[in-house]
Amino acid sequence: MPDDVDFGPLLELRRLQSPGAPDVVARILNRFFGESAERLAALRHAIEVDDAPLLERSAHALKGIAGTVGAHTVGDLAVRLEHLGREGRARDGAPLVMELDSALSRARAKFERLLETNLDDRT
Repeated sequence: MPDDVDFGPLLELRRLQSPGAPDVVARILNRFFGESAERLAALRHAIEVDDAPLLERSAHALKGIAGTVGAHTVGDLAVRLEHLGREGRARDGAPLVMELDSALSRARAKFERLLETNLDDRT
């Protein structure tokens, strides 16, 4: 999936950052890494206990943080899970959560490469 992650907004933030300032992109991405892991665990739990409202809330939160960093595939899957939660169909989300786990892994790898490149460029 060539455009499952859009670096444009993050690169623009980096460009606007003052020289010598703490790396705002690293801060945003590290928050995304932590929050997405928490949301993924909550989604799994929601499916396990058949809690549709929890599925909807957790997917909605993940959709928001995915949008912030440009993780489009993650966001799209979160939207689908959010709809399942709204429809009261938490258990139907299991296959999507598996897809989401893979999409998060792919996004994280791309973001980590971006961070490594940025860190190399700053030295």
